[in-house]
Parts: sequence; C-alpha cells; structure tokens
Amino acid sequence: MFQEKLKPACDRWKAICAEAQVSLKTLCTARDKEAKALKALEKTKVKEGSKKAQQVAQDVATKQTEVANKTEEIVALMRQFQTQKLNDYKSILSSYSQIQMVYHSRSLEFYTRAFQDILDIQADEYVETVLNETCPGVPLSHSVPNNMNSSNTSVDQLNVTK
Repeated sequence: MFQEKLKPACDRWKAICAEAQVSLKTLCTARDKEAKALKALEKTKVKEGSKKAQQVAQDVATKQTEVANKTEEIVALMRQFQTQKLNDYKSILSSYSQIQMVYHSRSLEFYTRAFQDILDIQADEYVETVLNETCPGVPLSHSVPNNMNSSNTSVDQLNVTK
C-alpha cells in the first residue's frame, strides 16, 4: 500500500530534482559568464576608454540580472520541492496513521467484547454443568463437607455413591 503512494511521490520529486539540476547548471554557466564579464570590465577600464567600458558594464549588468533571475528560479524550485515533499509526507503518514487507528480500534473492540464475555461467565453454573457432564447420576450438593479442607479426605468421605 505504501509503495503505491510512495512511488508517485518519488517520481514527482525526481522530476523536480531533474529540473533543479538543469537550473543549477544554467546558474553556474551564468555565474561563470558574469565573472568573465567582470574581469573584462576591469581590463577595459585599465586599457580602453569610457565608451568601451560602458558597453562592458552593460554586459556585466545583463549577466548579473541573468544570475539573479536564475537564483530566484532555483529558490522557487526549492520552495516548490519542499512544499510538495511535505504534502506528500503528510498524505502518506496520515494514511498510515488512519490505517493503524482502524486496526487498533478493531482490536480494542475485540478485546472489549472478550473482556465482557469473561465477566459474564457464571462460575457456579459452569461448575455444575461440568460436574453433571462428568459425573451423571451423582447427587450434587452446593455445600462442601467440613472435612474437605483436611489433607486426609477420602473419596468415601465425600458421600459419593456408585
């Protein structure tokens, strides 16, 4: 049962992770381009005039915007992944808890019925029934002979007739 619920969740997580992996590669590429553009800007400021430096500065700003966008995209993906994972965990664990509660409530009902049945047992009736079945035709008395508690009680002392 849990495999049935866990497999689709894992497949969704796998898809989100694959998408995040692609986004991370794109972000790394964008950061590398940004770093190269910053180095080019520094070289241009030293060697060239202000016109070339402005063009390289615009290129750097574009690269920084691209990095910021990719970073936001990855953060949004992480947020989506964590939310999805939490919702999946909640669903799976609540289903498991519900199954366990049903199982234990049924067990409790069974044990409650058994306990009530045990309480309903009438010892006197049971003993008489057993004695009637095992010793048919023997007159049974509800009183126990006084000498029954002594250690040398014999069968003859019990007034049993054959």
